[in-house]
Parts: sequence; structure tokens; C-alpha cells
Amino acid sequence: MLDPFVMTVALFVIVILCLIALLYISTQWE
Repeated sequence: MLDPFVMTVALFVIVILCLIALLYISTQWE
């Protein structure tokens, strides 16, 4: 099993990547 800290960091990174992707897509559409 992974440490809860590692899981939290992994989730945080995934969320940030999703937000960056959404911002990139929204800017490309305009």
C-alpha cells in the first residue's frame, strides 16, 4: 500500500493537470 501522503500528492497533481488542460482547451477554442 502507498502512504496516504503519496496518494494525496498524486491526486493533487492530477487535479492540477486537469485544470491546466481545461484552461488550455478553453483558450484554444477562442
